[in-house]
Parts: sequence; C-alpha cells; structure tokens
Amino acid sequence: MVLDLSQVHGGMLAEAGGKAANLGELIGAGLPVPPGWVVTTDAYRRVAAEAGLDGLIAAGGDGLAEKARERLLATPVPPDIARAVAVAYEKLPAGAAVAVRSSATAEDLPHASFAGQQDTYLNVTGAEAVLDAVRRCWASLWTDRAVAYREANGVDHAGVSLAVVVQEMVDARVAGVMFTANPVTGRRHEAVIDAAPGLGEAVVSGAVNPDRFVADARTGEIRERRAGDKRLLVRALPGGGTERLDTPPRDGFCLTDEQVRELAALGARVEEHYGAPQDTEWAIGADGGLWLTQARPITTLYPLPEPRDGLRVFFSFNVAQGVMGPLTPLGQATIKLLASGAAGAFGRPPADPREGPPVLVSAGERLWIDITTPLRSRAGRVILPRVMQVGEARTVALVRELAADPRLPVTHTSRRPLLRAAAHFGRRLRVPAKVLRALTRPERALAYTRKLGEDLDGHLRLPETATPADRLRHAQRMLGGAFPAIVSIMPTALTGYGLYALAARLSGTPLGEMQEVLRSVPNNPTTEMDLELWRLATRIEPEVFRREPVAELVRRYRAGTLPPVAQREITAFLGLYGHRGVAEIDIGVPRWSEEPGHILGALANYLRMDADAD
Repeated sequence: MVLDLSQVHGGMLAEAGGKAANLGELIGAGLPVPPGWVVTTDAYRRVAAEAGLDGLIAAGGDGLAEKARERLLATPVPPDIARAVAVAYEKLPAGAAVAVRSSATAEDLPHASFAGQQDTYLNVTGAEAVLDAVRRCWASLWTDRAVAYREANGVDHAGVSLAVVVQEMVDARVAGVMFTANPVTGRRHEAVIDAAPGLGEAVVSGAVNPDRFVADARTGEIRERRAGDKRLLVRALPGGGTERLDTPPRDGFCLTDEQVRELAALGARVEEHYGAPQDTEWAIGADGGLWLTQARPITTLYPLPEPRDGLRVFFSFNVAQGVMGPLTPLGQATIKLLASGAAGAFGRPPADPREGPPVLVSAGERLWIDITTPLRSRAGRVILPRVMQVGEARTVALVRELAADPRLPVTHTSRRPLLRAAAHFGRRLRVPAKVLRALTRPERALAYTRKLGEDLDGHLRLPETATPADRLRHAQRMLGGAFPAIVSIMPTALTGYGLYALAARLSGTPLGEMQEVLRSVPNNPTTEMDLELWRLATRIEPEVFRREPVAELVRRYRAGTLPPVAQREITAFLGLYGHRGVAEIDIGVPRWSEEPGHILGALANYLRMDADAD
C-alpha cells in the first residue's frame, strides 16, 4: 500500500499516479527531489469499493461529485492502510512536517495537464493529521472542477484512481514555477521562471504577482527581469498548517542572477531527461538548497517540424496565403503534390511526390517552407527580401534580421547551384521567348494564359462511369503532373513583377503603396470579381437585403424565393465565381457556391450603406 518514491518510476502511472511517477523518475535521474513515499492507488480502490463508488458512477445523474466526496469521507480507512501510513511517517524525525499531495492516474499526461484538479496539504504534522490529509486527497478526486474537467477531456470516471504523495516539507525561503520553454512565444530552451518569497502555493495558485525571469538555458544569459509586487506571502506555521499574509509591495528581486542561472540549468537537465519541455515547480530552502517538487509536460506549445541538423528557419506558407488557421489534411496533400511538380520543374523531383519536396514541412496542421539554405547563401540573401516584398512584405525585416544573426553565417557562396536550377527552369519553360512575348505582345501572353486554363479544365473532366478510385488517381496525376503547364505562365508573371518593381523605382513609390496600383490594372481577377459584385448590388432589388438577416437571405436563396432579379443575378455570379472562397488555399473549406452566406452578406452590407455613398 505504501512505496518509497525511490522505488517509483515513470512507468508506474497505474500504481502511483502521474505526480508520484514523475517524482520517482526525477529521483532516479539524480535530480534534487525531497524524499518521501506514495500511498498507492490500491489503497484508494479499496476505500472506494467499500464506499460503493462503482454503483454511484454507474447510476450517474446530478450531484455525482458531491455524493462521491461524502461517501469517501464517511468511509473508515482500513486498519492495515492506516498502519502503513503511520509506520512510514514515524520513520521521519519526531514532529517532522510533510506535504501531502494528490497523484491521480489521469494527471500530468503528455496530451493533457490535470494540474490543480486535486488537493494538496502543506506543513502537515503528526500521523493522524497525515492520514486525514490522505483521506481528503482521495475525496478531492471528486471535486466539481475535477469531474467537469474529466468529462470535458473524455476521461472515464470509473477508470480513474488516486495515489497520494507524502514528502518531507521544504520550508521554502523562495519558491515558484519554471517552464523550460517559453509558453508565450514557444521558444525552446528559454526558461521562464516565476518566483516569490515563501511557499510555492502563492505562485502556483496565481494568487501573487511574482518576479519573472527569462533566461537562455544553454548560455545562462538572463534576457528579461521583471519585478512583481509580491504582496502575498504563504508561510508554514509552527505546529502545522500554513497562513497567507498580505504584505507591502517588495522592492527588488527575490532571486539572484546566480540562482536564476542555476534554476535554468536545472530545468535543462529535467528537459534533457524527458526529451521534451517541462513545466516544473521548485523551492529554495532556508539553507539555500534548491529542490524540485514537480515536473510535468508542457501541453500547450506550438509543435515544431521534425528535427533537422542545426538551426533552421521556416517561413509560413499559410500566412503568405492569408490563411491563419490550420489546413485540412486534404488541403495539405494537394499542396504537397503541386509542390512536387514545382520541384520537378527545377530538376529536383522528390522521391515520393505525395510527401512533397523536403523544403515543405507540416507542423501544427500548417505548411512551412524551410528557407535556411537560401538564407545562408549570398544569392539568397539578395533574392529573398525582394521576393518577400511582393508576396509577404512583413517578413522582409525578419529576413534581414536573421541574415545578421551570427548563428546563420553564409555557408553557400557559389552561385552555380542557383544558376543551374534557373537554367534548367529556363530551358524547360522557354523563358526568353515568353519574356519577349510578354514585353512586346502582352495581349498574346494573356491569350496563352486563358487557353492554358481552358485546356486544364478540359483535362479535369472524367466520364460519368469513373469510379471514386479512378477520380482519386486522376486528381493525383493532375496535381503532380500539371504543374509544369501551370508554371509555364511564370515567365509572363515574373516579367510583370519586374515591370512592377521598375515602375515603383521610376516613380519613387514604395512597393507597399504600389499594391493599390496592382489592384487597379486590367486583368486582375480579384478586382474584376469585386467590381462585378458591386455592379450586382446595383442591379438587384434592395429592400429585402436591407431588411432580412443574412441567414434568412441564405435560406430564401436556397429555396429559390428571393425576388426574381436577385435570384437570377446571384445565381449567375456564383456560376462564374462560386468556385472561390474566403480561404481558397484550404481544400475542404466550403466554396461560395456551397455556402453563399459570405457573398449575400457582402451584398447586404453594400445595400445598407448610406444612399449617397459613391
């Protein structure tokens, strides 16, 4: 029923719960953890069985949490369990204070943190008081908050048990929490430390405004110091228990720089042991000794791409496309096939087109482009800012800052690889001829583009007898093989961008302001669509759009009961532009023809404007 923490390891979640399993793992790794023992889940299960919790859980209904707590607190602790707890406590020095802490089997998991769901009792003295605290920890498995949290995370009540950790109390001079990766920025190896005088309960519970330190765990550099007012002090009382004291604001910091560096180094050891960033609790005793009192995985960090050699820089494909949310798996698969075709056009086809080229990776259900190689080449440092200025201007300053980072020195000095790829691309696409045509006969270049679109549309058609498998294979062939045809318009587009940059230079206009010009030139499909939508608003009956909510407009459109002109004209507009959507790059997001609410809402907004608006 009772195990010393030195006997516990990370694989004993079922017997010792998450907190005890982590503490035992830390002890086994040689990290400074206060000694103690754990009352195992077998003890809880015996008491829960005598309390009749299985039947109570099966019955369900309202008040489950309160009924379970009452039964556990009213059920006597079996004599052998009480004796085992007393024997373990009596091995400590007479009158020793301990911390009694809940350790649930659904706690401190890699995918969800149940921290704070169950109770902890500090500065407990005497065998009877320890046993009472153990009983109250068991009951805390059934607080309203814990029950609601389990239900929200799909954890079966009947499958959860609770162990109880009893550790020698650290009468902390200073205590707090430390994240081994920055939970706000996601930056790895950057320790974020919150600290306040007294016991760590003040910081863990969020009751105090602590000092905050941010330190590089690898170099020991302290990047940020921010003093809190530290108005609350939690301290141990003689004879047991704790008290909370409101104190005047405290000037200065409660940790020295050396202690901050020592904590960051300790956090790095914990992270290295687990192989993942950790959320830890710590305390510094009256003698200056540093102790770890908990470690659990950080479950809220943005996921990184699969590790690669050295420092890598990734550019968000999503942000460049204006899609801030995640891409569906279908959308990602589609873009990877298109990117494989692009890589083939430059003479570097990937081994598996479905995986995409190596420079395109997925993380957090977004796609990212590895720009490390161009960033570390002389030619890339010239080209990248210019490309970004047109496609994602906000990134230009970041690219220039990274180019000055000493961790990213130039390692690719030769321009031959770039020239070879450009030559391969140029020969395959007949770039010189297409550039000349774009400069001298722009109407022919536009006609070629329209003809290409018509040809691709024709290739997409399949007979009605095609099976779903036939359609899937055809989609894969088109996405993987059609890119050379699609990219054949790139010389024309690049010529346009070159003239665009030339116009900006000759006129002395920043490229950002030139966007207004780009939106105004002929043959811009988005501008043409916007203008057509405005013209549509001038042709349809306005009253119903000014009066009805958008949801009702959508219902009436689908039912075919809008006023006749509006029904006809909107159908024609969606026939031409309904393949578009708010987040077009994400395959799986409804098109306007499927969900016309966005378009109908835009029309309603136009028609509700001031009647004198131009």
